[in-house]
Amino acid sequence: MSGRDGAPGDEPSADDPADGDRPAGADPDDGEGVDDWDETVAEWESEVDEWEEEPPDDGSDGGDAAGTGDGTAAGGSGPADDVDPAVDRDPDLTPDDADRVPKVVSAGHINWDVTIHVDSLPEPDGETRIDRLEQSGGGSAANVAVGLVDLGGQSVVYGSVGGDESGALALRELASAGVDPGQVLVDADEPTSVKYVIVDGGGELLMLANDGANESFSAAGLDRDTLAAADHLHLTGQQPETAAALATAAAEAGATRSFDPGRRVADREFDAALHASDVLFLNDREADALDAATDVDPWEPDDRVVAIKLGDEGATVRTPHGSVSHPGFDVDPVDTTGAGDAFAAGFLAAALREPEITGDGFSHDPRDYQVPILVGNACGAVATESVTARTDLSWDRVRERMGESPETDLLIEVRA
Repeated sequence: MSGRDGAPGDEPSADDPADGDRPAGADPDDGEGVDDWDETVAEWESEVDEWEEEPPDDGSDGGDAAGTGDGTAAGGSGPADDVDPAVDRDPDLTPDDADRVPKVVSAGHINWDVTIHVDSLPEPDGETRIDRLEQSGGGSAANVAVGLVDLGGQSVVYGSVGGDESGALALRELASAGVDPGQVLVDADEPTSVKYVIVDGGGELLMLANDGANESFSAAGLDRDTLAAADHLHLTGQQPETAAALATAAAEAGATRSFDPGRRVADREFDAALHASDVLFLNDREADALDAATDVDPWEPDDRVVAIKLGDEGATVRTPHGSVSHPGFDVDPVDTTGAGDAFAAGFLAAALREPEITGDGFSHDPRDYQVPILVGNACGAVATESVTARTDLSWDRVRERMGESPETDLLIEVRA
């Protein structure tokens, strides 16, 4: 499971050639896909071997997600020799003490969440019993900021809250998690946005929310020195003009940009922010809506990377030169709130530490996203098993989750 927020929607067509039905490098007309695939595999394996022989730049000794060191595949599923040689059986996951620590400004909504668990939603004029009620910080920008800190990064959150108790609680929780909330605007004239999340027995949810002070902030309020010191700007739902101005300022400061516009992607004029972003995060319904409403084709991008969350079908990363997909992890979901934010945090935490991926914008080579998509899916899966939008995304939990799904599940296709 990739950890797409909300209930599953329509999946991409099964006969879409971009979904991995054709092997990497294969020409559908020449009948030589197998030979081309074997050559691609050999080249990729050689690159991986050379990379693994080089001493890591961050002083780390690598992760231990896919192999146990005793000839057994992770999770005890079988001999390590059964793992496809086309993929890295021991992906290098960032340890907590890595020298390269990505610095991220996460801009967008900061909420206070009230999560209500019920066995089933009532019919109109009906009633149901509350099984569990939890309160915690929420909002996509805040959730990603906390997740990045959990995974060894540094985060500044930028947004706005009201001058009320809920706002004070939200800021206190962010500070306790290690996120810098010093740039957050406090709007004394508006209440903090409180989101009521109702989760049924199957882990699916519905949300009730007020806007409150959620979008009181503007691009002018962000300290430019803070942005200049950042490696990356992550945007979530907000006023379109604010998103566009922040993305432009980040580009001028030399920071890479990502954007997760959320459910209203087709209803708001996000064109400028979309075109200014190196990476887009969408679920499949949002991708289809964006494709229908704008000139951006998330499924076949021509100038950016698009990570598309497919719920219990995993995720796919689309680039101008191909795609990499992973089917996700089997989970018994408790609460899918914030799972998409956990995916984004995991993906960015893995990608931003690699100069090969982000040294000159985001790479368009799909092979570079082998580890980011795995980490993103693992984080999304972990999040669905936790109550509320926040969960512990430690590297230990990521490694444990990845051990249950060897990297042979990766499907690589390089499109012409």
